[in-house]
Amino acid sequence: MDFVVGDMAITTVGTDGDDRAIEFLVRPHRGGRVGSEGHFAIYREHDQGWEGARLAIDPQSGSVPIAAVEWAVEFAREYL
Repeated sequence: MDFVVGDMAITTVGTDGDDRAIEFLVRPHRGGRVGSEGHFAIYREHDQGWEGARLAIDPQSGSVPIAAVEWAVEFAREYL
């Protein structure tokens, strides 16, 4: 799924199949100034609620804008 949020394009890359993790790719949208492409995931442990959710950023990824993470958290709350 692709979404445009401000000057960012955010793509859901995939899930783990158990609805416990969603990976995201964020990049500039049409000349936006997001910076380099960033890759991150939001996940939670089995039988755990949102209090235990975690954020993982790919170490080889570019920087990830906080606004993208905020948006992804709200998205993940609906799907995880």
